[in-house]
Amino acid sequence: MAFHRDFRGMGLTDSAFALIEELCGTRGGNSIRVDTDFPNKRMQHILEKNGFQQRGVIVFQGGEKLAYDKSL
Repeated sequence: MAFHRDFRGMGLTDSAFALIEELCGTRGGNSIRVDTDFPNKRMQHILEKNGFQQRGVIVFQGGEKLAYDKSL
């Protein structure tokens, strides 16, 4: 997820996650999974702030990433 620098700090990530959760919930989803790179501390903070829990490490395209999920 990325936003142009002019729009950073406006809470758009939190809004995006809220909309994603609503959409998934209305379509019968019961959880959301997200992965991010180890150095991406900003996204890790955002995920945790939005109720995601770190679940471990996955391998994606040959590289390890942190895996998060959230029950809806």
